[in-house]
Amino acid sequence: MNGALIGLVAWLSVANLQPGTELQYVGSLSQQAKTGESEVKSFSLYAVTIDDEKGDPQLAYYLEERGGGSFGWPERFGLLPLAGTASAKPRSIRLLYTHNDQQYPLPVRSPLCEFAEKLTPQATWTEGRYTYVVTRKKNVKGREGLVVEVASNFGPVQTMVIEPATGILLSLEEKIIIGRGDEFQLKLDLQSQKQIPSSDLDRNRASLMSLLSVQAELGRTGDQKVIELTRDQLKSLQSNLPQYEKEAEGTGWSRLVASIGLDLKQQKKRLDGVAGLEKKLVGRPAPEWTLKLTDGSTFTSDDAKDKVVVLHFWQYRGEPLNEPYGQIGYLDFLNNKRKKLGVRVIGVNVDERFANPDQKNTALRSMKKLLEFMNVGYDMAIDDETALSEFGDPRATGAPLPLWIVIGHDGKVAHHHTGFYDIKPDEGLKQLDDAVIEAIRRQKGK
Repeated sequence: MNGALIGLVAWLSVANLQPGTELQYVGSLSQQAKTGESEVKSFSLYAVTIDDEKGDPQLAYYLEERGGGSFGWPERFGLLPLAGTASAKPRSIRLLYTHNDQQYPLPVRSPLCEFAEKLTPQATWTEGRYTYVVTRKKNVKGREGLVVEVASNFGPVQTMVIEPATGILLSLEEKIIIGRGDEFQLKLDLQSQKQIPSSDLDRNRASLMSLLSVQAELGRTGDQKVIELTRDQLKSLQSNLPQYEKEAEGTGWSRLVASIGLDLKQQKKRLDGVAGLEKKLVGRPAPEWTLKLTDGSTFTSDDAKDKVVVLHFWQYRGEPLNEPYGQIGYLDFLNNKRKKLGVRVIGVNVDERFANPDQKNTALRSMKKLLEFMNVGYDMAIDDETALSEFGDPRATGAPLPLWIVIGHDGKVAHHHTGFYDIKPDEGLKQLDDAVIEAIRRQKGK
């Protein structure tokens, strides 16, 4: 993938673009094959030039994705600096595409090019591993642009049409390699440009600033691929949503706010479902279960009697392997620290392929690849989703794995947590560890 090329950020003089220049694009991602190409994803891009709180020129953007996976709404908008005003590296515009069960972030070129001063007929220059050549003029929907061909040592990569007077990208075609050499083509075309009246520009900017504040309060870095709000975050967003809707009304940010509202409904459903599973299990006898360990032995609910047991249900697979890797590095640290107190930690690899004799070995190889990569020291078991269903599969509520269970010496569920823990590097899995320590104290009658 050509991330070093297409992730370039605009550092452009905006003398010819006034604040409030609004650009709207449509785009697509298609897979190339011998039988032709097939569209696997479509998207739209909204961008507007504004001055930030310091008066520096910025390009604000919002991306909508359809098909083939998607970033959550906090990752689909942001600010790109113009004229070299930023002191920190901004997040780039990106899509998220799921290909063969692996998620691939795909950078999208900024609507404003970063080399406007070089756009002259027949110009040629090199940036890093890429060579840029202005080949000809081209009219795009009545606008005169220059065609810029971009190539690497492996051949053509991008074809752009850029309006030299403004630096606005009129169209883009890009070759992208994903996975194990699969070829895709990304297209981006300018659909409209207009000037927001000065009377409306302050409203547009105020709406954006409120949304950026939410993004910052949620601690979104641009790298997270899913949204998992806490109960407090959900409550805060729900209470402020009417304000965001009012601020965004009639602006380009209204569709973003609408997507936030839809997501909040899903988040509430997820949290209510997870809370229901927790309420159903915690403090009550654990269901009967049998786990087959990778060494060939079994570990059952009867074997767990008089022991403190931690079960970590997750998809232990070498591919796709995404951070934070199920947080198993922190769990391995907890295991090394607490096993001397008699705590038994078992990772449970949830994979429906274990129920299929033709796919079982493939699933085992994938797990082995991960365990060797992470050097996991606790016991491992395989589960075709049978044991997970006994404890309540959180995925049925829209919540993702992992699922963490602590079972006390009395056989009762002492702790039940769905999803990733909030982590401080110097504390690790503190919430889980606190539950383990409390279970040990009860075991010892303290």
